[in-house]
Amino acid sequence: MSGPDNTPKITDLDGLLEYREITERISGLLNKRLKGHLAALSPLLSPGRLLGKYVGWREPAPRADEVLAELAEKFKPCCGGPFNLKPDLDEETLTSVGSKIEVYPYEYHYEAQGSKAVKKISMTSPVRWVVTFGSEYSLSQLRNQVTATGEHRHQPIRQFVVNAMVFQVTLGRNPAVAQLLNDLRYEITYQALPGLEKLPMATIGVRVPSFRPPDDLLLTAIRLSGVPAFIELIDTGAVRSLEDPLRLQIEALMEET
Repeated sequence: MSGPDNTPKITDLDGLLEYREITERISGLLNKRLKGHLAALSPLLSPGRLLGKYVGWREPAPRADEVLAELAEKFKPCCGGPFNLKPDLDEETLTSVGSKIEVYPYEYHYEAQGSKAVKKISMTSPVRWVVTFGSEYSLSQLRNQVTATGEHRHQPIRQFVVNAMVFQVTLGRNPAVAQLLNDLRYEITYQALPGLEKLPMATIGVRVPSFRPPDDLLLTAIRLSGVPAFIELIDTGAVRSLEDPLRLQIEALMEET
C-alpha cells in the first residue's frame, strides 16, 4: 500500500467511484496477465519434477527424498489448530496434489473508525493474489470450514494444506522461475492469512501501490452497497513511476565501474 503521506486525496463519493472503476479495470488486466504467465510456467512448476514417485510420477526425481523431508518439516506446524491434521504425509494425499495452479484474491480484515462505531470490513488487494496448487476446496471454502462449528471434512482440508506446502517448495526450488517472475515485475512473498495463521501461503503481487480511502468515505460506500467488503484502490499516479528490474541492475553495474 501507499504510505500515509503519499496516499492520493479523495474527498467525495464521485472521486471514490472514479478510482474504483479504474482500479477494477487495471486489476482485471493484472489478474489475467498473472494467470497467463503462471500457465506458461506451469510445466516448470510441476511437483513431479521434484517429488517424482511420491506424487505418482513415473520418471525419477534425483533429490525426491530430500524434497519430501523438506515438505514434511514445513507441514508439521500446520497440523495443530485450527486444522487438527495428522502429522504424517500419506500416499493418497501426495498423489492427489496435481499441478493445476489456482489464483485467489488476497483478502484481509480492516476496522474502519466511524464517528459512532467501528466497522470490520473485508478488504481485497487489487494487486496481490494467493497462489497454490488447486484442490477440492477453494481458499474461501477452506476458511469457512476451519471457522465453522461442528464436524470438519479433514481430508479436503488436509489436501489444501499439503498442496499449498508443495507449491511453496516447488517454487522455492526453482530459482530461475522466481527470477523470471521478478523480471516480469512480480513480487513473491510467503505469509500467513487471517484465520489461517499457521498456514503460510505464497502470494504474488505487482509492484503497483494501492491504498484504502478515508474511513468516512469507506463506511459511506459500505452503507450504500449493503456489503461489508471493499477493494483497495490503485494509486494511478504511481503507475507512471514503475521501476524496471533490468534497468536497476544495469544502473547498479554502471555505478560499480
